[in-house]
Amino acid sequence: MKLTISQMMALGALGTLFIVFFAMMNWRRAVHAALIVTLLEGAIRKWVFPQGSELVYFLKDIILLGAYLKFYMFPDPDIRAWRLRVPGTFIACVCLMLTFFGAVNPNIGSVILAIYGLKIYLWYVPLAFMMPLLFRNEQHLTTLFFRYSLFAIPICLLGVAQFFAGPDSPINTYATSELAGVQSVATFGAGQGARARITGTFSYIGGHNTFVVVFFIISLCLFLSIEGRRRLVLLFGNLPLLLANSFMTGSRGAVFSLLGIAAVVGLTSSMSRVGKARNTFIYMLFGILVAVGGVAIFAGKAFDAFQTRRKTAGDTFQGRAFNHPLAALGAAAKEVDIMGFGIGTSHPATLGIRRALKIPNPKKECPYYDNELGQCMAELGWPAFLMWYAFRVMMLMTCWQTFRQSPPSIIKSLALGFFSFHLLSMSGQMVLNHTANVFLCASWGVCLIPRLESLVHRPRGSQVPSSRAAQLRQPVLRGSRQRGPVLRG
Repeated sequence: MKLTISQMMALGALGTLFIVFFAMMNWRRAVHAALIVTLLEGAIRKWVFPQGSELVYFLKDIILLGAYLKFYMFPDPDIRAWRLRVPGTFIACVCLMLTFFGAVNPNIGSVILAIYGLKIYLWYVPLAFMMPLLFRNEQHLTTLFFRYSLFAIPICLLGVAQFFAGPDSPINTYATSELAGVQSVATFGAGQGARARITGTFSYIGGHNTFVVVFFIISLCLFLSIEGRRRLVLLFGNLPLLLANSFMTGSRGAVFSLLGIAAVVGLTSSMSRVGKARNTFIYMLFGILVAVGGVAIFAGKAFDAFQTRRKTAGDTFQGRAFNHPLAALGAAAKEVDIMGFGIGTSHPATLGIRRALKIPNPKKECPYYDNELGQCMAELGWPAFLMWYAFRVMMLMTCWQTFRQSPPSIIKSLALGFFSFHLLSMSGQMVLNHTANVFLCASWGVCLIPRLESLVHRPRGSQVPSSRAAQLRQPVLRGSRQRGPVLRG
């Protein structure tokens, strides 16, 4: 049964109130739920509730709304006891620039679409400031990350099934949505023997590509930081399956990202102490053999399909990584000056929103450049574009500083992996890929842990740790007369 617009809006309003209420009861569980929904949202849109695809698309955002209200407006005492050292003034300037140069643009022609455009860029930024207080100590952080990493096994197994099922199989489909439009399934080659490029539990290939890269980082960093049976699960489960799935997506960016991250993290761990686990170098060599052997034995067809696509593609790695983004940026720069075409005007969902709400088309259509650098330039104009990517660089440098300053620990390992993720994403998708947006902001938040300071005053002579990193093995301090969490600029 297809829902009408009025029915969807009524159902969405009722569901929003219900979800926000329960999310406010426990913001930490709400954040966990939002991160899990990020992984399963596409599966729900494709197979469980396709008639309400638009509602499911906003599910994690609604959950986070309840978490934001609780965390920022009604914080618990354990939240009030901490101060986070972030460049608050700079972040506020970024938000203002995107508002005045992007959202307050008469070409958009709709307040609703202007707000939606701001949501695309900024909605997950507050999540980053919550991540440092999500974990009680280092052991708790390690346990939660390991449990979260286990989602890689069923999702990757579904990806394997999709690869061998064929493009016409019901498990190979994209999320149908009036907002984003319906797309045909991408394949390796054409004809009767073509195989589908997998999407896992995600709506489209881009989401699964991001998942593969992020979970490879998490699994590899855990592999360097823990010991015992959990390490074997990562070695024989997560890592080979994620590598095989990267070939099955057909994405050269995903495959080269995994290889580059493995080389950077592996070489760094071999030359210096990054994680806490012993015999890291030996395990790394063994891990490489297991991963390569697993792909060769169980995913040989996926590797062959990827190699065929790589050789027959009409572009090169240099073109995709450098020439194409720079060309899109240059072309967009010629189209705009101070003001762009309006924030969010190039997003695929805006056309569907205009049709659904009968909003007139913009006076000037935003050009399409097939690269996010060009799209952001066209939407925002020069000043807001520069501020937005200055913010992205700031996120990148935060990850690097955390890696440089942290002692050997899971945080140091994750900071190095997330630095690589942010660096690789600079010319990739964040605004046009909401899965990447969630993970980029959440990973930046993990790297903010050493910037968390206690506001609880202790008697003179007692030692007060200067950062959250020093508190990782101690319980969270409780009690403070501060009105709420402090973000210091």
